[in-house]
Amino acid sequence: MSSATFPRNPTKNINRSLAKSAVLLAISAGLFWFTEDFSPVKIFEPQSKGWVLWFSFAKDLILPFAFYFFVCLGEKWLKTWQVRALVAFAVPALLEFGQLLNGPMLLNRYMGSFDLLDLVMYAIGVGSAVIVEQKVFAKLFKFWS
Repeated sequence: MSSATFPRNPTKNINRSLAKSAVLLAISAGLFWFTEDFSPVKIFEPQSKGWVLWFSFAKDLILPFAFYFFVCLGEKWLKTWQVRALVAFAVPALLEFGQLLNGPMLLNRYMGSFDLLDLVMYAIGVGSAVIVEQKVFAKLFKFWS
């Protein structure tokens, strides 16, 4: 006889996991779609302050926020929010440092330039995503924990 314990209702755990995955995918895919399809021309004049802020910093804030929720899909392997936040920050930060190491020479095309403020925006985006996940979603959704 085995002394292994089994969950009382395995379908309830599957439903919780599917619901959480659906929310995480909707947020990450929706924000990615928004940043790629949103045309700032609809709101901002070309080269205005809003235009420059959108192209300089808004995507640097929104995409790491969305990427954190995408990384949360792997919470089976990335157990704590600290590890997930580190991964969500490290990937865009490494890409930013790649720009510092003269990335255009490798691919013969312009890939952007290194900007230290981009790293700050990545940190703010990931930090705000952690707060939303840990404080807002944990209280809003019963299945989140």
